[in-house]
Amino acid sequence: MGKFFTDHLTDIGTIATILSLLVAVGVLAFSALRYVTVRRDELRNQRYERYHHLLRTISSGSDAAGLLKRVSQRAYIYELRHFPEYKHLTIRLMRSLVEEWRTNSGASDPVLEAEVDETIAALK
Repeated sequence: MGKFFTDHLTDIGTIATILSLLVAVGVLAFSALRYVTVRRDELRNQRYERYHHLLRTISSGSDAAGLLKRVSQRAYIYELRHFPEYKHLTIRLMRSLVEEWRTNSGASDPVLEAEVDETIAALK
């Protein structure tokens, strides 16, 4: 009877150890999944903020340092290509911005318009 009892206690101890390990691994996996999810959302939000900053800078023609030179504005327009998740919106906004430039200034800027056209083509 003593050997039988000792064997069952050993089996119960082994099962308890395995269950403890599985619970610990499960908690660790859940924590890792939660961290990855939160981090992904933070990165998505940062990209969203960056995209809107680019649009605001392009459309206003200035940034914190003042008026943009044409080369800077071209670089910002080019940078929009790195946001394919917003491509449909970007295409519509860039087309309307070109129309706004033509209307407000009475003349077009062929260099900026060419950059907008290339960006639209790259996004399609």
